[in-house]
Amino acid sequence: MFFFENVRLAFSSLKSNKMRAVLTMLGIIIGITAVITITTLGNSLKKTLANSFNKLGGQTFYVEYRFKNNESDDGEERYYREMTESDYITEEMIDELEEKYPGRYLLCDSTSCGRGTVVNKNGYKLNVMLSGVTEGYLKSDSMYKMLDGRTVNAADDKGKKHAAVVSEVFVKQYFGNEEANAIGSDISVDIEGVCDTEFTIVGVYKYPKFLEKYQQSAANFMDRRTPIYIPYNTAKKLTRQNERFSGEYGIDLMLNDMSVDREQAINDLENFFSEKYRSNKYWGIEIYDPQTELGMVNKVLNIVTLVIAVIAAISLLVGGIGVMNIMLVSITERTREIGVRKALGAKKRHIKTQFIVEAVILCLVGGIIGVLLGIFNGFLIGYIARYALSQMPEYQDFVALSIQPSIKAILISLGFSMLIGVFFGSYPAGKAAKLDPIEALRYE
Repeated sequence: MFFFENVRLAFSSLKSNKMRAVLTMLGIIIGITAVITITTLGNSLKKTLANSFNKLGGQTFYVEYRFKNNESDDGEERYYREMTESDYITEEMIDELEEKYPGRYLLCDSTSCGRGTVVNKNGYKLNVMLSGVTEGYLKSDSMYKMLDGRTVNAADDKGKKHAAVVSEVFVKQYFGNEEANAIGSDISVDIEGVCDTEFTIVGVYKYPKFLEKYQQSAANFMDRRTPIYIPYNTAKKLTRQNERFSGEYGIDLMLNDMSVDREQAINDLENFFSEKYRSNKYWGIEIYDPQTELGMVNKVLNIVTLVIAVIAAISLLVGGIGVMNIMLVSITERTREIGVRKALGAKKRHIKTQFIVEAVILCLVGGIIGVLLGIFNGFLIGYIARYALSQMPEYQDFVALSIQPSIKAILISLGFSMLIGVFFGSYPAGKAAKLDPIEALRYE
């Protein structure tokens, strides 16, 4: 009950001197606003990087070839040897991986099938480019958004089917209407230097803005060359390529099951491929997780954010000195009030608590205002960033902007502002508690 009475008295004192209270809180408000703005930007930048990284294939593992440059068991030194066909990852290995961990990993690989032409319903030759892809290739890159149907799947790949995934630009070029139901339609593609063959459209993807601006900006709409994606093994069959995967340095595997811990997934992959390359004297496998780079970037951002926030928090000390100064003035003005309270039986601890609570309330109100202003600044900067991004639509497929205030920073800032009130209010409160009641009553 005594505490709430002190809180009431504190707010009453603030109301009686509104302008002085606002000017006193200004240092606290500026300091907290700066800290919250900086931490909000730092936290938002980390979240934006993480989202953008995942959109660009951040869930993918790089399975890289590594030369075993150590000595063999018999002490014979190994000299570098170029990779041969027997050293590369085979389709049989990927099939075994799928059998051991069904649905967990998807191969992300592509190969060029060449340029070609398709004659539309009006006899106009459309320019296309064919690429063979595995199921994980389009799924790992969110730049390619499916508008209708499905992407190329494992059944298409294993069966070397003539399935095709086309863009909505191609649909409009071929059918004359981008809303046309293209799924299930057959198209005849004349692949330069390869063959003339038919494909069945199984999916339609949104043509990326990035490609639209930087590859086709000057082209007439009907002359735009858009990619058509077909199954990976179908492309290899048509172009008579060898059976191994296209990567010279390794392959990419997408983690398709998000319920699996990444460290566990890496350990499983390392164990699996270590067993497959155990008998290989020269070459082995190393698993690289691109998330480690994101973790390093986040650490740097955390350090930079912390350093700048600490520098900004120095203004809180200036605000604290202002609180101490105004509390000393307040005590001088209320000397007679203190004398009356002590004459009526108030103890030193009661007087001290009253002024400490008043200082804490002063700093807490300033802290809350600072937090609200800091959050507002963060969202204002986010709004400006979104507007700037809207003027560059080609980058919208890559950047996943996210504004996220740091709850931890907000709580710490409010707690710190209260500590400032206690620290800088203790001396004035102690001075008030030591006043002699008789001398205080005589004070004019």
